[in-house]
Amino acid sequence: MSHSNRDQDRFRRIRDQQLASRDPLIKQRKLDRSIAEKHRRAQTRFTFGQIWREIPHKWRDMLGGAVLGVIIVIAVPALVPGPWSLCIGLGAFAFVTFLGFLIGRYEDTKEDVEDLAGRL
Repeated sequence: MSHSNRDQDRFRRIRDQQLASRDPLIKQRKLDRSIAEKHRRAQTRFTFGQIWREIPHKWRDMLGGAVLGVIIVIAVPALVPGPWSLCIGLGAFAFVTFLGFLIGRYEDTKEDVEDLAGRL
């Protein structure tokens, strides 16, 4: 009789160890962890810098060129008196804005090529 009790105790301990090692709540914990991570990501605030970095280079650089062009439009008539000074300033505005767009396209293309080369 005592031999049977020892075997039952041993089997009970083995079963308990197997159940503990299997951990039936592993899927639930994984799900809880992913939900908590998504919740934390949803609560982070966007900053102006993050939004600015998401805009493609072609549009950012075109905007920079336009700002530089406005400065040129204001500066040229003040520095060069004459009837054509406003036309020169507007031409420079269009040129610098287009140049900014082209430089931005180059930067976007370079990033795309680096991303593709990194995948190989």
